Amino acid sequence: MRGTRPLRSFRLWLSALLAVTILPAALTSRSASAAVPFATGPTAPAPADAGTWLAAADGGVFSFGGAPFYGSMGGKRLNRPIVTMAATPTGRGYWLVASDGGVFAFGDAGFFGSTGAISLVKPIVAMAPTPSGRGYWLVASDGGVFAFGDAGYFGSTGGRKLVKPIVGMSPTASGNGYWLVAADGGIFTFGNAAFLGGTGSTKLKSPIVGMAATPGGRGYWLAAADGGIFSFGDAPFAGSAGGLRLAGPVVSMAATPRGLGYWLVGSDGGIFSFGDAGFAGSLGGIRLAAPVVTLAPRPAVSHPAEVSIFFYPWYATPATAPRTGYRHWEQNNHTPPFDIGANFYPADGLYSSLAPAVLAKQARQMAASGVDTVVTSWWGRGTDAAHYEDWMLPDLVAAVRAAGLRLAVHLEPYKTRSLTTVAGDLAYLRGLGITDVYVYQAETWGAAADWVPALSTQPGMRFFAESGHLGSMLNGVFADYARDAGFDGIYTYDVVRFGAAEMAVACGAARQRRLLCSPSVGPGFDGRRAGMGHIPVVDPAGGLRYDTMWRGAIAAGADVISITSWNEWHEGTQIEPAKPYCFPSDGFCSPGYEGVYGRFGVAAQTAYMDRTAEWARDFRALRS
Repeated sequence: MRGTRPLRSFRLWLSALLAVTILPAALTSRSASAAVPFATGPTAPAPADAGTWLAAADGGVFSFGGAPFYGSMGGKRLNRPIVTMAATPTGRGYWLVASDGGVFAFGDAGFFGSTGAISLVKPIVAMAPTPSGRGYWLVASDGGVFAFGDAGYFGSTGGRKLVKPIVGMSPTASGNGYWLVAADGGIFTFGNAAFLGGTGSTKLKSPIVGMAATPGGRGYWLAAADGGIFSFGDAPFAGSAGGLRLAGPVVSMAATPRGLGYWLVGSDGGIFSFGDAGFAGSLGGIRLAAPVVTLAPRPAVSHPAEVSIFFYPWYATPATAPRTGYRHWEQNNHTPPFDIGANFYPADGLYSSLAPAVLAKQARQMAASGVDTVVTSWWGRGTDAAHYEDWMLPDLVAAVRAAGLRLAVHLEPYKTRSLTTVAGDLAYLRGLGITDVYVYQAETWGAAADWVPALSTQPGMRFFAESGHLGSMLNGVFADYARDAGFDGIYTYDVVRFGAAEMAVACGAARQRRLLCSPSVGPGFDGRRAGMGHIPVVDPAGGLRYDTMWRGAIAAGADVISITSWNEWHEGTQIEPAKPYCFPSDGFCSPGYEGVYGRFGVAAQTAYMDRTAEWARDFRALRS
C-alpha cells in the first residue's frame, strides 16, 4: 500500500471544505473595470481566426474569413426584422432571430422553439445559445426571458419597471445562469451569474448596445453605440472606437474564444477588431439593402480533439512479483485475492502490472475505448520496491505503442521529488520517447519561476499542470502560475468537486492565458473500502454522472478530455471492466456495473468502455 494515495484523497477532501468559502470570492474578487494584462503564453498557440458572420435586418448573412455561408433569410418575406444571430458551438451553423422571436436555423443549428406565434409585450432584442448548442435563450426589451431546448430558466426582469430597456444578454460559462444588460449599462444577474459592475449609475455619452462575457464567466464587456467599451471583472480592455468618427453607430459586440479581445460592428457593416480579434473583412463602404444588426464569430479550433486516460501500473500479485507480493490490492489491510481495498472487483480477477500480457490487453482495451493517450502514474526513477511503477515502464511503452496509442507520464509527488530531480526525470522520460507530462500538484514544488529552468530543457515536450486547490483553479491564480512557469496547459483530474460549471470556469481561465485545458471526466467516486470514507461517495447514477461530465467537458471547450481513470480501483473511478462480487470479510456485495446504461451480465462489464468510445467519437466529430 502506498501512503501517498490516502494523503492525496485527504487533501482533496480538505480542499473541498475550503472551497466552500473560497468560491464566492474567487468569482467576484476583481474590482470592476480592472483590466487584466495580456497573456503571452508559453507554447500553446492561440486559435487561428475562424472568421465572422454579419447579419442584416432583412436576414442577409455575410461571411468573412473562414466562416462558411450556410444560408440566410435575405430576399424572403419576414414578419419582423432580424435583430440578432448566434453561432453553434461547432461553428458549423448559426441562428437568426427576428424581433417577434421567430428563429431561423442554418447548418447544424437545431430548432428548439420560438416566440414567433406568441403575442409579446415587447420585442425580442437578443439571444444566446447554451454551451452544448442544444438550446437557447431569447430576451425581450422588457427583460422577459424565454428558454428553449436544454436552456434553463433562471429568472427575468419581465414585469419589473426598468429605467432603460434591455438590449443584450450573455450566458455564464456553464449555462447555469445569465446576465441581462440595459441601455444605461445596468446589469441584472440570474442563476450563477455574478455581478461584477455596470454603468447604471454612470452618465453615458451613448447608450449601451450589447455585452459579451469572458470565457470563464468572471468578467464581461459592455459596448456603447459610440464604440466605447467598459470592462469588468477579468475582462481586459483592449481598445475601443470611442472618439472615432463612425459611419454608423455600433450595434453589436462579440468576444474572441480566448477572451483577450473583441469585435465591434457598426450598422454600416464596418468591423473594428481589438486584442487578439482577427480582421477578415467588412461591409464598410458598401451600400446595403438593410442595416447590419449583429456580428457572430465562428468558434475557432486550432488542433484535433484528443482523449487521454489516467492509468495506474502499481498492481502486483505474488506469482509475478515475489519481491513485493500483493501490491495495492491489499490497501487498507485487506487480504487478497478474495478481499481487496476497493468497492469494485476486476472482471478478470486480480492482475499484475508486471505481466506484459496484462499490459498488452489493457492497452488494446483502452484503444477500443477511443483513447489517444495513456497517462501512466509514475513515482520517480529507481530499481527498488518504492519505484515499482518504473520497473515496468519499458514494457508499458511497448504495449501502448503496439496498440497505436501514445504514452504520457503522470508525474506524482514522490518522496524525493524536487525541481532538481525533475530535469533528470524529463531527460530520462524523453529517452523512452515520452513527450507529454502531467504534473500533479505542481504549485507545491515552488514558485512558478523555479519551474522555468527545468521545463525549458525539453522544448519538444508538452506539460500540463494540476492544483489540488479548487479556489485557485477557479479564480485564475493557478492559470497564472502555470503560464508563468512555462506549462502548456492545465488539467483538473478531480471528479468529485469538478462539475460542468467548474470545468467551464477553469478552462475559461486557461484560454485567457493561452493555455490548453484538459478537464477530467469520470463515472463516480467510492473509496470507502480503501480507507477513504471521509470523501463523499459520488453516485454513478447508472452512467448519468459520466455522461453529464462528458457534456460539461465538451461545453467547456476542452482541448484534451482526460478520463479519471482506467484502473484507480481504490477510488472507484475506473472504467476498466468490473463484475459483481461479494467480499467475504465484511459481506459487502459490489454490483459491478450492473444496470449501467441498461446493461446486465457480461454486457455490463464493458459498459463504460463502450460509452467512452461513443463520447470520444462525438468529441472528434465536433472538432473535425
